[in-house]
Amino acid sequence: MDTRFFDLYFFKNLENSNDKIKEVVKNNDNKNLALLCLNQKKGRGRKGRVWKSKEGDLTCSILIKKKLDISEVGRINIIIVSILINIFKDLGIDTVKFKWPNDIIINKRKVAGILVETSVSNNAVTQLVIGIGVNIKSWSNDLNHSSTSLFENGLKIEAHKLFFCIIKRLYFFIENYSKIEFLLLSKKLSDCFFDKKSLINVYNGKNKSVGFFSEIGSLGELIIKSNNKKLIITYGEIV
Repeated sequence: MDTRFFDLYFFKNLENSNDKIKEVVKNNDNKNLALLCLNQKKGRGRKGRVWKSKEGDLTCSILIKKKLDISEVGRINIIIVSILINIFKDLGIDTVKFKWPNDIIINKRKVAGILVETSVSNNAVTQLVIGIGVNIKSWSNDLNHSSTSLFENGLKIEAHKLFFCIIKRLYFFIENYSKIEFLLLSKKLSDCFFDKKSLINVYNGKNKSVGFFSEIGSLGELIIKSNNKKLIITYGEIV
């Protein structure tokens, strides 16, 4: 990996890694940044939810300066999710599943999540902040928010090694973005979708869509079958 692609930052304690990397970029305006935090106190998930982690888990943020059409933001999810799933599989965990839009599941419990925040100007994305949380050591048996960890599934890895593995692969994808076969990546994510047989409920604000899984589209959209029709959902979550 060309070390010039990312300026690297390491912190022992932070309130939130995504917020910190936005502060750091003010002094590195034209740089891509990657930040690792050993202990994040106030992790943030989608819709303002709390991401709980402990020291030893992976909490990191990556800031990329890249101009994209707004419709392509879902492709960043495809890239990051694919990277994490492939890393876990390479390390020997074969039961990894994908819960759209950005959760990774092992044995029906969440092990990793992604939060992508964008800066938009003139209907184009100019900057991406990608927050990644992986339960390496900690997990929860809470009935409402059950999770698992890599350690619980027999995998021992240190957070900084996982961090370097992620940014090395991400560097390759970003440098070769125009050559990526997103249809192939989305098909692979479709193959490991977490629930292909049950009726799923997808919420987007107050709107609710119900149907059976069909596929993940090449722009990262969820496609479900409902009343013999296909519904394309670009934003929302499965509940």
